Amino acid sequence: MTEDLNKRNKQEWIESAAVLKAEPYEIAGALFDYAADALLSRAEVEQRLDAYLHPVKEASASVPVKPQVPQVKKAKEETVNDNSAG
Repeated sequence: MTEDLNKRNKQEWIESAAVLKAEPYEIAGALFDYAADALLSRAEVEQRLDAYLHPVKEASASVPVKPQVPQVKKAKEETVNDNSAG
């Protein structure tokens, strides 16, 4: 029963962002896919906030990695500037 009393809806968590030492927009971003009336515990919000602020980069096997090809610099060709005719 006490667990239900400690739950808040999305808007209440956004408004009390300072309790979690976060900005309201960070809480809103972390909870963007929850319904407005969903009741969330502090632990759930902290977990979502941590995942939002510190995403894990995964190496995707479906995206081919383009190998780095070294660029070859061409030697500059010397051109003679012949302005003596004009």
